[in-house]
Amino acid sequence: MVKGILLTVLSSLIYLGIYAQNLDRAYTVEYINASADESCKIFDKKKNFRIEYTSNGTPVRIDYIFPEMINYEDGIYYSEDEQAIILVCYEKAGKGIEREILKQDRKILYDRTNFKVACEGEKCKGVETAFKHLIQLYVEKDYERTEPFE
Repeated sequence: MVKGILLTVLSSLIYLGIYAQNLDRAYTVEYINASADESCKIFDKKKNFRIEYTSNGTPVRIDYIFPEMINYEDGIYYSEDEQAIILVCYEKAGKGIEREILKQDRKILYDRTNFKVACEGEKCKGVETAFKHLIQLYVEKDYERTEPFE
């Protein structure tokens, strides 16, 4: 009987340890990329991240995202029309996304970007939540999340 109770308690603690883990940047980027359209992918950097866009496997555009410029409360949302997660800079930040067009060897500043996704319904909502979480991980030093995105 005592062994059964100990086994149940131990199993519960292991279960909670697995599912209550902190969702770090590496996990979040992996989660986002799992729902990405084949034409784009997100890459985690030390102080920012970038989204790379390809056409027929060839890189054509890179958007450098500076997390402190992104309005993670109101400026990250799923657009059904674009089938993308939209990231918008704070109004006062202006154009804080640096876009490099590789074929033209040009860099242009924008106030928004779109991350093409291949998802539906709750999964898209989960990717939206993951992007908000990713921005918060960059800008809020003590921020943590243990709840799943969906």
